[in-house]
Amino acid sequence: MMEISLRNIYLIGMMGVGKSTIGRILANRLKWAFIDVNEMLEAIYNRPLVEIINTFGKESIQNMEGTMLQELSQGEHQVFACNSDAVLEENKLSTMDSTGATIWLDAPVTDLLERMESKDLIMESGGEAGNILQEMLLDRQSFYEKANVRVATDELTPENTVNEIINILNEL
Repeated sequence: MMEISLRNIYLIGMMGVGKSTIGRILANRLKWAFIDVNEMLEAIYNRPLVEIINTFGKESIQNMEGTMLQELSQGEHQVFACNSDAVLEENKLSTMDSTGATIWLDAPVTDLLERMESKDLIMESGGEAGNILQEMLLDRQSFYEKANVRVATDELTPENTVNEIINILNEL
């Protein structure tokens, strides 16, 4: 049994990078709780994220995410799969930094497009999904780079990504 001396782990990165899949496996391996921020919002409102955003507006949802993250981060031994834009808000970043380690899961845009189950959130804004994802990544990259750890997932299976994360965390 490995001992990770952190309170929480926050997985950040673009949509489609595998935060939920990798987070579930990582939490299971560490015997920690898993929290998917998007899934929690969907459960609270009992509807898909796209519908929630369309109904309440992005800013309202971001405020709720911030409150949820602030409250849940007070616990420990939790792996969070964060919303892809969580890094854009200073209060969320500071919560993550003060209560655990941030791990940036990184992959090329071409991989993200292949992995995405639903392009609804991107296609809502119109335009070509690949170009939109590339612009989003460029806007967020400097924030993602502030993470404690970066793991490139493009050559790794989810299991191997988790192994890589655990190896890195054991060295911290």
